[in-house]
Amino acid sequence: MAQEKKFDYKVIQDGEKWHAEITRRVSARKTSVSKRKKGFESQEAAQQWGKEQLEVFLQNLQERNKRKADKRVVRNELEAKAAEKEEEYKAKRLAARLAAEEDQEQDEE
Repeated sequence: MAQEKKFDYKVIQDGEKWHAEITRRVSARKTSVSKRKKGFESQEAAQQWGKEQLEVFLQNLQERNKRKADKRVVRNELEAKAAEKEEEYKAKRLAARLAAEEDQEQDEE
């Protein structure tokens, strides 16, 4: 099974003009165009644009993934704190209920 890149660029000739596309591999059989520019005069110009934009595209993708990872860390920390506070609240509530039951039993005796 051949491994292909997740993101790549493709140059296509349409008559006298050239088009460049940044493609994303969705599955083994399916690709999606993430970015496209049409109307280049030469194949070299289209390839140059494709290479440059692919680098920029991947850099933006890495930055976005890092931002999302940072937000995920903060969100997980907040969830952990909330769960801890809820456990403390439940423990206090249980202790108060047990104390109230003991007081009630002592009053009955």
